[in-house]
Amino acid sequence: MTASEYNNTVAHLLGTSLRPADGFPASGAKGFDANASALSSLSQVLVQGYYDAAKELAADAFSSDAQRAAILVCDPAERADAGCARDIIERFGLRAFRRPLQEAEVERYVAQYTDALTALEMSPVEAVQHVVRTLLTSPSFLLRVEIGPDSKRAPGALNGHEIASRLSYLLWSSLPDEALFDAAERDELATEDELRPQVDRMLADPKSAAFLQNFFGQWLGTRTLPSHNADTSLFPLWNDDLKGAILDQANAYFADFTTGGRPWSEFLTAPHPESPLLAPLYANDPEGGRGGFLTLPAFLTLSSRADRTSPTSRAKTILMQLFCVPMAPPANVDIPELGVASGDGVPIDNVREQLEKHRESPDCASCHDVLDPIGLSLENFDPTGAYRTEYPNGDAIDASGTYDGTEFQDISGLLPELQKEARSGACPSEQLFAYALRRTPTSEDRPALEEITARWDGGTIADLVKEVVTSEAFRLRPARGEAR
Repeated sequence: MTASEYNNTVAHLLGTSLRPADGFPASGAKGFDANASALSSLSQVLVQGYYDAAKELAADAFSSDAQRAAILVCDPAERADAGCARDIIERFGLRAFRRPLQEAEVERYVAQYTDALTALEMSPVEAVQHVVRTLLTSPSFLLRVEIGPDSKRAPGALNGHEIASRLSYLLWSSLPDEALFDAAERDELATEDELRPQVDRMLADPKSAAFLQNFFGQWLGTRTLPSHNADTSLFPLWNDDLKGAILDQANAYFADFTTGGRPWSEFLTAPHPESPLLAPLYANDPEGGRGGFLTLPAFLTLSSRADRTSPTSRAKTILMQLFCVPMAPPANVDIPELGVASGDGVPIDNVREQLEKHRESPDCASCHDVLDPIGLSLENFDPTGAYRTEYPNGDAIDASGTYDGTEFQDISGLLPELQKEARSGACPSEQLFAYALRRTPTSEDRPALEEITARWDGGTIADLVKEVVTSEAFRLRPARGEAR
């Protein structure tokens, strides 16, 4: 599990408000946090973190009557034998491991409970807490294990509990709920007709906020907003309340394309969710001068530096994240900062002029010739996302350029060209596929991706989720040696 998934899972499993994974070491994943290649190895520091967290979580879970009652489905003190403990272990173990416990596992944990009563002289409730702590350190809790058996209704397919976990961690970043567990037990997650209604149900649940925060937040970078800052001496509007409103607006924008019914074809043009706290950022907008993801304050500020805009960063984010265009700087080239490249080392007021000096270097020109027209088209928006017409030194802003043979005056003139690249929907399909399957797509996945994209046809993100979860890549068990 990722840190976010761990915190969500223990919250829904135990009713705790603790967030122990906030202190776990970062996974170092390339791409999405849940990339299996990054999560497959456990450092000693992380293992110790799991053990410390389990102790703290188990104590917290038994610290209140409400939390304790959710675990103690019967009173172990009222039954002399271990029958009640067995019931508790089977019930809690099902939810913790996201699958029924095998009989040998049940016997092992019942024996641990009995040993805690006798050897450790614990009370029945303390002994249950001791077992809960142990369950929380098991690989079956910490890892997403898919070892079978196959679905009885679809040989070669993942079984109901495995599909339930894939769905819940995709859309909720947490364990399945009772409805999913029940469907899994009945093996009712094997067909398209069974999976599609589950997607609708789960996206309608408040827990789907995790999907917006983790899928969009990692893909398009908005989850880093809490740690992003602008220079308040230059941009006095910037404060924590404004930053929070910017993030809330971005998540509301994403929700409109997920559960609000807005098709992906409008991602670069749709109106922005209104927010009173953001009114100052929109105060100087020209009529019809803003719309779509690229003029959201969230995108504009995250792709800027604290003291100035960064057209190069804005363009790279658009090409690499939104269109999945691979880009890398030339090998063995030390790329200087703006200002340093021209030799003056003075504060940058007119970014366009500095970028023109940057392009004088043949090593820099090859990339900047592609990036600069896109990035400079957004120069009317400052590092907080507010509209402006001039630089701090008084120079008028020139947001014009030429992209792919088309001349434009500002971002509104460039958008039709960018929409052509976004229209295929190939990049969202690839990103969601990677997020759902927890791995980077390979060349062997290309036919599946093309089919998913064609069937989706640029509908809502909810429609895309349905195409991904009903694909063979999501539902079938990989052949031996294939990537999971």
